[in-house]
Amino acid sequence: MKRTIPGFAGAALLLTACATLAGAAPARKPAPAATVTAADTSRVHLGPAGASTDAFVALPPGSGNVPGVVVIQEWWGLNGQIREIARRLAKEGYVAIAPDLYHGKVTSDPEMAHTLMRGLDENRALVDLNEAARWLAAQPRTAGRRMGVVGFCMGGRLAELFALGDSSLAAAVMFYGYPETRPDRLAALRAPLQGHFGAEDQGIPPDSVAAFQAALSSAGKFAEIHLYPGAGHAFMHEGRKSYRADAAKQAWARTLAFFQKYLKE
Repeated sequence: MKRTIPGFAGAALLLTACATLAGAAPARKPAPAATVTAADTSRVHLGPAGASTDAFVALPPGSGNVPGVVVIQEWWGLNGQIREIARRLAKEGYVAIAPDLYHGKVTSDPEMAHTLMRGLDENRALVDLNEAARWLAAQPRTAGRRMGVVGFCMGGRLAELFALGDSSLAAAVMFYGYPETRPDRLAALRAPLQGHFGAEDQGIPPDSVAAFQAALSSAGKFAEIHLYPGAGHAFMHEGRKSYRADAAKQAWARTLAFFQKYLKE
């Protein structure tokens, strides 16, 4: 299966908002199936030696053929919260893979997270995402099944851009990622899109979300955009002050229903 991610232009964001990302990734070539242990989670190696990364994989129970989901990290790195998202998806019947875009670096400090985000090699990040999707497409458990993507903050914007560049994706979900609204870019969107935003987000305020909705409507693209009263940026991140349990619960239920409809039915 061949997929291509064309280049894209990013947008400057506030410290508390998601990353500016730009660059290009080559078309995917067929990839050999990687070995995963019998356990329900594992680390796999993506890409050729010298230009590679690791990824966290969570497997669903059983041995049946299931859809796959690429999980894209926040600016903190591939931390426990993102690994837990992958586990939660696996429990719902998906093979979930979360590539390590920071190549081993993880932080809980906002200043360090900002530094890591700014230092992210954008072309390399796209290659890593591309390799993760290639890995999923090559696995016996996901063979012939649909693929989706979900991302948070920095990864939320990447999830939208990934969908804009990959027509084979069947569903894309973005959480509080700064949205791409240019009509010429939105014209490339083929997958159904679901977006989740906090009404109190200082980096992506409601008027920006409304502009995103209007741009999608104008482009004739199908999207579900949800705005959560009382929630700010990163309302899904348990363990941080930004976490809002009610909004997180509702957003996750909507995410699962969205993936159920477009990846399983």
